[in-house]
Amino acid sequence: MDRDLGSRSDDEVTYFEQRALLAEEIEIKDDDDLDRFEAVKGDTRVFSLSEYFAFFVMGLPMMWIWSMIIQAAPYFQRRFAANATILRYFQASYLVFFATTMFLTTVHLNRQREQPMYTHRLWRALCGYVAVATLLMLSAFEMLHVRAEIYYPFTLVMVVMTGMANGLSQNAAFAFAAGFGRTEYAPAVMTGEALAGFIPSSIEIISALAFPTAYFDADISGHSQMSSLTIGYFFSALLVGLASLGALAFLIPRSGARPPFKAYEMTSVWARWSSTLKWPALANFSCLCISSVSSVFVTKITSVVPKDGAPTLLRPEAFIPLSIVLWNIGDFLGSLVAVSSRFLIRRPFLIFVLSLARIGFIPMYLMCNIDERGSFAGDWFYLICVQFMFGVTHGWLSGASMMGVPVWVPEEDREEAGAFMGMTLVTGLVAGSILGLIVSRV
Repeated sequence: MDRDLGSRSDDEVTYFEQRALLAEEIEIKDDDDLDRFEAVKGDTRVFSLSEYFAFFVMGLPMMWIWSMIIQAAPYFQRRFAANATILRYFQASYLVFFATTMFLTTVHLNRQREQPMYTHRLWRALCGYVAVATLLMLSAFEMLHVRAEIYYPFTLVMVVMTGMANGLSQNAAFAFAAGFGRTEYAPAVMTGEALAGFIPSSIEIISALAFPTAYFDADISGHSQMSSLTIGYFFSALLVGLASLGALAFLIPRSGARPPFKAYEMTSVWARWSSTLKWPALANFSCLCISSVSSVFVTKITSVVPKDGAPTLLRPEAFIPLSIVLWNIGDFLGSLVAVSSRFLIRRPFLIFVLSLARIGFIPMYLMCNIDERGSFAGDWFYLICVQFMFGVTHGWLSGASMMGVPVWVPEEDREEAGAFMGMTLVTGLVAGSILGLIVSRV
């Protein structure tokens, strides 16, 4: 071996040593795998903090708008108070319309055989977020208030538009990030989504503490105050949408040339990536499905402290958002941990096993104060051991399953594989939402 090294030039020796060191660190089956891992190590593209932050900002509106719609439930309850049927079913209908629209949009995008322009899809999605935030903000002005029978269909249209935008962005964002060839950028998008999940809930809690009349009383002044708070919610969503458009404009010139497009039938694409990315795809699907099922428990679990005389933070109107905040903080921290968990890239089957093991959290939810039936160990058990840790494992494992795409597939297939992984995320969300509705009726 020394003779071989001695006969090489300095550049060849350096290259040979890099390959040897990398082969010791990672199990390599052939030279193609080794070249692929070298690219991920940074030999073809240097990590950029500005690009990472831009992907992070681009991920914010992908959950921010939907979170704002969910967190505006107290406001919608007052707008729908005159119609008992709408008041009872509007939240469930929002979830069904959102998940179904997002799924159908994603399926439609994957059926298109022409070369996908992921940047165009992202532009349309982000502009859709801005449009929804603007229309919802305007609808909250008292001068534009209408009857519940008119306002409810309007909000459904907004939910459908949000679902379409989410379908576009989930399909395109991860494909666009994978095309950069850095494992850190897909988790950056997911970190933005995680942050967008807990900030609206935090705003809800702060508003409930600062303006308890608007949340706990039903007088006219409280209704007017809540309208003002809701306008602020959707205005913040508008600002986030505009910031994401700026982030995309920053990233497009840096994306470089695209690889030649190869047309496939949809069935062959699914068969190909279902085989190549089997374990990461199943892990991502499992994470989203299990997490979505658990959401049905969150709205039913309240503090063990009786509502009468309970502190503001422990009343259901603030306690439920608090539990959502802790889940999303855990999700946010988990997505940050995923970036440093490079050892999982070499063990995709382990990611799947750990993702599936998260189903063990479901019995833990059943031990909490569901419908005021009592808790196994008090509020701390639910908030920390269940909600927070459930969020940490979701962010960690879902991020790990997404960030390995630049490693597991050749460079020319990264965008297509990223779009496929985005599809598994959407299908997991839809499957979990449907199972959650079934569980809620049991």
